[in-house]
Amino acid sequence: GSAADATKLVEDLIKVAESTPLEVQDVQRASQMLLAFGTDVESVIPTVKMLGDATLGNKERFQALSLAYAQTTAAGRLMGQDLLQMINAGFNPLLIISEKTGLSMLELKNKMQKGAISAEMVAEAFRIATSEGGKFYNAMENNMNSFKGSMSRLKQSVAETLGDVMKPLFDVIRLEVIPAV
Repeated sequence: GSAADATKLVEDLIKVAESTPLEVQDVQRASQMLLAFGTDVESVIPTVKMLGDATLGNKERFQALSLAYAQTTAAGRLMGQDLLQMINAGFNPLLIISEKTGLSMLELKNKMQKGAISAEMVAEAFRIATSEGGKFYNAMENNMNSFKGSMSRLKQSVAETLGDVMKPLFDVIRLEVIPAV
């Protein structure tokens, strides 16, 4: 869309990273993937938060789950390989769907093989699991109080400080040294 929309999205992604164990690069990478697979801009931030909570803010699981979720939404339905990727990343949407519908896991797997588990059903399972009362409600926020969360915040602060300190030097090199060569 517009430059203003892009700037707002980046600012919002930085806010997400600052309030979670995830780093800015992790959040940006996931958002780019979601956008590339067709997620609309308005849904990116809530989806990133939802996926982060479902992985408890674990970087590797977050990236894997983001890919599997993006693939599912792009396909419009849950497929076996995407389900396996989600399970390996720590989230099984069929468990939530089973609890909600009363269908057994076998019935749901049969429905999945027939293409009858839609991407919207999967998204709803994520929403249920990460909403108030869900197993993963505010999981990243709660994880921020852990040692790993504290280290992530410290690392992000150091990176921001170094960026602020080094910017004048890079500006001099870019504007004065390079043009003089």
